[in-house]
Amino acid sequence: MNRLFYLRNWRIVGIVTALIFLAGIVLGIALISSKPAKAVASQTVSIRVGIWPLDNDEAGKKAWQKYEQNFKKKYPNIKLIPDPYSYSPETFLPKAESGDLPNIFYTWFTEPRKIIPAGYAADITTYAKKYGYDKAINPDVLKLLTYNGKIYGIPRDGYALGLYLNMNLFKKAGLVDKNGLPKYPKTWDELRKTAQIIKQKTGKAGFFMPSKDNVGGWHFTAIAWSFGAEFEKKVGNKWVQGLDSPGAVAALQFIKDLKWKYNVLLPNTLLSWGDWIKYYGTDQVGMVLAAPDVINLPVQDYKMSKDAIAIVPIPKGPKGQYTLMGGTAIMFSSNSTPAQIDACFKLLEVIGMSPKVNKETLNAIEISLKEKAAQGLPVGPRALPVWINKERVQAEDAIYKKYTNVNMALFKPYYDEAFKHLKPEEPYYTQDLYRILDGCIQQVLTNKNADPKKILQAAGREFQTKFLDKVKE
Repeated sequence: MNRLFYLRNWRIVGIVTALIFLAGIVLGIALISSKPAKAVASQTVSIRVGIWPLDNDEAGKKAWQKYEQNFKKKYPNIKLIPDPYSYSPETFLPKAESGDLPNIFYTWFTEPRKIIPAGYAADITTYAKKYGYDKAINPDVLKLLTYNGKIYGIPRDGYALGLYLNMNLFKKAGLVDKNGLPKYPKTWDELRKTAQIIKQKTGKAGFFMPSKDNVGGWHFTAIAWSFGAEFEKKVGNKWVQGLDSPGAVAALQFIKDLKWKYNVLLPNTLLSWGDWIKYYGTDQVGMVLAAPDVINLPVQDYKMSKDAIAIVPIPKGPKGQYTLMGGTAIMFSSNSTPAQIDACFKLLEVIGMSPKVNKETLNAIEISLKEKAAQGLPVGPRALPVWINKERVQAEDAIYKKYTNVNMALFKPYYDEAFKHLKPEEPYYTQDLYRILDGCIQQVLTNKNADPKKILQAAGREFQTKFLDKVKE
């Protein structure tokens, strides 16, 4: 924010007045100069921390108790106010408009294009440089959080969608080899066959297909890319929708067939994020699309055995194999003061979200993993790394190795292949695209006679006129 300073011209009425005036200035400067720097640094600052663990995250809460103790010792002048916020497009705008955003909060990689131009996020370029983030983060990832050359966020982590396998159901269905490793599907057609075997042998659903709260559309894009779909394409100076492309139509027909032709989906046709955790974690479904960054949830929320989880690459389609890449960003509310933003960066260092390779960072990482292991949560599978500092990566790897408590052979296929086929989410109005695709999925799951092509043609017209026509580059 620019501040304007106005100078007032005074008429000097006499040499005595001038001398008194100058003496006052000199005295003021002397007083300011003599004020201890420590007093300025120790001014009390309060920050509302939206990245605080949610109530159901016991391991996270215990780790943060230790982080808070360490932070208070190091920065007694900074008060941390827990204000956990789980981002959603529905809740964000009301909070932002009312000035109720935490000073530091999580969001998704799809959202900065909306949040930044709307003026809800602070420019943190100065602080990113001061604390060394600008040179330490993967530039392709940092680019997602940069606008007009300014940095507005720090990536917490990235993810690459994979295919979760419920090993309890795979074993019951006879879908394991002599080493106890899963015989997993490598193509979407093989997934259909595997889902049929699970349904026939166990009576449980073979595959989880969400259809609401934008989750269905999110998963659908990951499937449809491999059928040849291209949802957003730049033609000349205009962005054009491709919802009704042959690849997207074929993918929606595939979803319809899973429901009506092969009967391998759950009977409930309105499923969202929390539902996959429930049904997967209680052995009601054999396969679901998800990434390693959420591996704790079925164990944490439904007491699923950590040893019953395997992750493999997303299947190939007739037009290739694409692994949807996304992630979680840390952003800072635009109504935060410079002192509050600086305090937030100090907090990131204490919790181990720092590019620095020092005792504080490594101790913070170890606190988190030790608490997860103590709670019986899986440790080993990891999200996409955001750091390019090899020393930082190797140091973190060593700590993970120390606390790994699962059979990493169950995750090896994923880590061998997933990062070779990364594709970022569609660039514009991503969550609106997902919402519209949710409706398409709902139609084919509830109407046996639904026409995927007609459904997607109507959806494409809506997405073009309401959203893509607004894009100006």
